[in-house]
Amino acid sequence: MISEGSAFLDRSGRVLAMDASFRAQLRLGAGDPSVALHERARTEPALSSLLAGEGPDAARLAGSEERGESGCELTRVPGSGGLLLHARRSAAALPAPAIEYAMQALALARLAASVSHEVKNPLNAMALQVALLGDKIGSSSEALATACANNLASLKTQIGRVNEVVRRFLDVADPAPASSFDAGALLADAAVLFVHEARRRRFTLSCDASGGSVRAHADPARTARLIVGLLWRAVAGTPEGGSLVASAHATGEEAVLALEGAPGTLAGPLAWIGGVAAASAGEMGGRLVEMSSEVADRVVLVLPRELS
Repeated sequence: MISEGSAFLDRSGRVLAMDASFRAQLRLGAGDPSVALHERARTEPALSSLLAGEGPDAARLAGSEERGESGCELTRVPGSGGLLLHARRSAAALPAPAIEYAMQALALARLAASVSHEVKNPLNAMALQVALLGDKIGSSSEALATACANNLASLKTQIGRVNEVVRRFLDVADPAPASSFDAGALLADAAVLFVHEARRRRFTLSCDASGGSVRAHADPARTARLIVGLLWRAVAGTPEGGSLVASAHATGEEAVLALEGAPGTLAGPLAWIGGVAAASAGEMGGRLVEMSSEVADRVVLVLPRELS
């Protein structure tokens, strides 16, 4: 059994097979793997030497601290029919910013749970007091009850809105451990949390996903981190006046979560998020598909579907 992070090449340099982990670690774009690998080799002398059979059988490709990209170590195993390339990323190879982002993500998830708890308790107390106040006003005088009805209703509505935002935030930041989850609800909750940022950047963010639309058989916490990262990259790359659409649906044995936006959405300084998401999706038995055209950019996170 070949270990994860491998690519097979024939003697001409054509890629015969390449797994998702290898593609992600070398940050190879979508499309023909042979073309993507040799395009990368043009800017990486170490990779070029490995492909040409020159120099030592091991080399290291550097990452980019600015973009949060980690480097990887490549090993070449030559054979009579071609060669095997194996990519390995170690914790020591990660640039400091990437480690800091990971630490921050873990800390923020726990902080979110604490903040949500501290906010929900006062909200519940406020809702109870509003209900008691409504009963007291209603029993005192019909005129006073009529005069205060709209104000009390408005208070109840606003308390409900804040409570819902807190719930969405907690469900996205720190989902409960499980082997499956409601993927449509998770995407919808995450998208709603970015609506204010979309308004601030003056573009439209809409979501065609809802609870119960599709369930995925995967790690909900890990998936939530991927969705937040992919949404943030898309939000940051959507131009003013543009639009971004999130959607979720089921296809056969797959749960499909998609983002579609303006051309260029997948590029920019946050492009590295795609490589991280691709590697993570592969480890959960899924995949990440990214497509760019003159009309739109589309990213699709595919996960195993929970079948009832």
